[in-house]
Amino acid sequence: MAIICSGSLAIDRLSRFPGLFQDHILPDKLDFLNICFLVDQVERVPGGTASNIAYNLTLLGEKPLIVGAVGRDSDGQEIMASLKSRGLDLSYVAESDLPTSGCYAGADRHGNQLIFFHPGAMSHPSSFEPKDLPGEPAAHLAIVSPGGFSDMKRLCQAYRDLGIPFIFDPGQQVPAFSGPELLAMLDGALMLIVNEYEIELFLRSTGLKLEDLFQYSDTVVITLGSQGSRLETPRGGQHILPGPVDQVLDPTGAGDAYRAGILKALYRREEILTACRLGSTVASFCVEAKGPQGHQFSPGEVLARHFRTFRETISSLG
Repeated sequence: MAIICSGSLAIDRLSRFPGLFQDHILPDKLDFLNICFLVDQVERVPGGTASNIAYNLTLLGEKPLIVGAVGRDSDGQEIMASLKSRGLDLSYVAESDLPTSGCYAGADRHGNQLIFFHPGAMSHPSSFEPKDLPGEPAAHLAIVSPGGFSDMKRLCQAYRDLGIPFIFDPGQQVPAFSGPELLAMLDGALMLIVNEYEIELFLRSTGLKLEDLFQYSDTVVITLGSQGSRLETPRGGQHILPGPVDQVLDPTGAGDAYRAGILKALYRREEILTACRLGSTVASFCVEAKGPQGHQFSPGEVLARHFRTFRETISSLG
């Protein structure tokens, strides 16, 4: 059995704006936006959706397969070394002559983010073939996160055809696909997971209402930042509390940590509600540290915080 994480492998350059973006954006001038935010710090850290999710899964005791691509530059070597140090299988990480993907993110003091992403090597198709996975297809679990366009479309189709349960996590790539393409990738997915801004883009692109999406997947999870998340199913919606935090230092990567918690719980055959709650718990550790991979926790610490928040027992995370 395997958890498969496909998506970007990148170097993040994170900056912090001490004020609020909204205080400096003029709504009546959005057609002529020309503004500079002076930041008080910049940090360079490993990141990318596949890498971040895998990082959290290793802390939860898993060794996922990573599907993605890096450049042959120093950034790519740094990412590969970091992943290897965690004992991860990198057989399906392709190397490209293009530069390693780069993310340039700025957050204000309320955690709002502006992100610019250069795909670079991410556009290089991977050699991963889901049909070559050993064992029963239904025993595996995959997530298709923002990555190369061709890989995202190909893997959703392959997982659906093989009967491998998968989560569709289009993230920042929602605007890059047409409405029919998004629905084709969503069709048959275990769930769609997006943030509150991305769901609006998704619905606008497809021309559908939220309830129409249940024709394609039985579950939609919408993350709400500091407000937690919302689980939507044909039977109704339920708000998921955010995990408690001592101090919010950096929201970068919290969504990927949330996804790792969901994957871990579903892989252990927990209910979807429990999986969302575990995702919320794992995300709370991420925002307490700088960068998407700056936090540490033990499975015991996660279990203890999860029980304090949700009064719900998970037998083990090992």
